[in-house]
Formats: sequence, structure tokens, C-alpha cells
Amino acid sequence: MNHHSGINQTFSFNRWTKLLLFHWMVNRKRYLLALPAMAGLLLVWESFILAMNTFQPLDKGFQGMTYYAGLYAVGCLYASMTFAESGTKAQGIAWLATPASALEKLLCGLLYSAIAFFVVYNLVFYLVDIPMVRIANGLIENGRRTWPGGPRIDSVQIFNVGKGGLNDHSEGWDHLFVLFYFALQSAFALGSIYFDRYAFVKTGVAVMIALGCFMILQQRIIDPTLPHGWHRQNFYDWIVDWDTLRARGVRLSPTLGAVLGAMLIYGIPIVCWTATYFRIKEKEV
Repeated sequence: MNHHSGINQTFSFNRWTKLLLFHWMVNRKRYLLALPAMAGLLLVWESFILAMNTFQPLDKGFQGMTYYAGLYAVGCLYASMTFAESGTKAQGIAWLATPASALEKLLCGLLYSAIAFFVVYNLVFYLVDIPMVRIANGLIENGRRTWPGGPRIDSVQIFNVGKGGLNDHSEGWDHLFVLFYFALQSAFALGSIYFDRYAFVKTGVAVMIALGCFMILQQRIIDPTLPHGWHRQNFYDWIVDWDTLRARGVRLSPTLGAVLGAMLIYGIPIVCWTATYFRIKEKEV
């Protein structure tokens, strides 16, 4: 039975801040232990690569791959525990009895699992990565390392998540990896309230099925409907005679392309967090 009524269903900043403090008091040990764990794993991994790479250890592309791999793996794992207490009877009753509205619980989960985690992860990554890059550059300089054939090896640059580029030729697109992370993270947060047990595994399977269905839709349904000789290049471009110098193409207008891109990139998190909100309200009934 829903014990919330009237003002309990609205947002109260004072009540929300108390909920944030209560959530921190309950979960602070788990959060604080995660910091040295993440830092330790990053340190061990980058130290291993530093020792194994003879030429240019910790180049920007490798740093970027390490950054995104950790962000996706650890971030989605944490997201799958956002509302985990609602899945068991004892904890679920206490969670539902917490004097906070569904919106306040949603925003609390959003703040901790999406925003705070992203900020802390970046802080931990660069606290480890910057000193390791300096060590790598010291090894290059002191060892006078050169590529086979004699060219001098340049110093390693620090990966900049603000630009997102894994290399100097891709910085205009790789920021999509971060945006896709927030879309994926929102799906795992939804799974944490939707699945009572094994939320991480079940959500992972559901995401893989969804991606598989999307690929089948593109490859087996949409592509065969194109005129003969035409091929889809990406979401915005279609080309004909790809293997010849006479290639021609059709592209959506910049406005329509921007709208479709925004719907795809930003729409998934909005849909997932909205679904999470209504799932919380269902559990309160």
C-alpha cells in the first residue's frame, strides 16, 4: 500500500538532501573501498604495459582504451546496484519506507551512480595516469628509444577525455563513447530496479539482445530495401558505386541529421531514467 500522499509525492530539496546523506551513510564503506580498488587496478595494469612495451608505452590510444574499458565495466557494475536494495524483502521494505518521493529516490540514484561516479572515476584515472605517463616519458628519454629504422620516438601525450580522441585523427567523434556510456549506464540503472536478482547479468543480456536486434534491423530489413547498388555508410549517408571513383551519395540535411543524432544519443538515457521513475512508483504501490 502506498503510504505517500499529497506533498510526499512532490520534490522537497530539504528532504532530498537528507536522503542523499542517508544514502551516503549506508553505502560509504562500499564507495570508499572502491576508490583504492579502482586506483590499484589501473596502477597494476598500466605498470604491466609500461614494462612490456619496448617502444612507446602508454601512448594516447592505449590510455583512451584503458579509460573507456574501466568506465564501461565499473560504471555499469555500479549502475546495476543503484536500486539493488529494492530487490530483497528485508531491504526492500526499508527502502520503500524511506520518507522520500519516487522523484527524490530517482534523483538520488542519478546523482550517485551517474554524475558522482563519472567525476570520481575521472579523478582516480588521472591521479594514476598522469604520473605513469611521466614515467613512460622518462623511460623514452633516458633510454633514448627509437623506432626500428632510426626515427626518434616522440613523448607520450596524456589522454584528454574532454577531446575524447584515441588518436589525432578521431577527436571529432570519440566523445560519442562518453555519451554512449551514459546511455548504457542508464539501462543498467533501470535493470537494478526492474530485476530483483542478478541485475547486472540480466541487464547485460538484455542490452546484448537489444543491440543484436538493432543490427538485424539494419542489416536484414533496412539495407535490403535500398535501391540496387546503394549502401548505407552511417546513420546520415547513403552511397552508390562504393567501389568506383564515380561514387555518389545522398545525405540527410544537417538539421534533420542533428535531430536524429540527438534523439539517439540523448533519448536513450531520458527514456531509461523515465522508465526507472515509473518502476519506482510501481514498487511503492
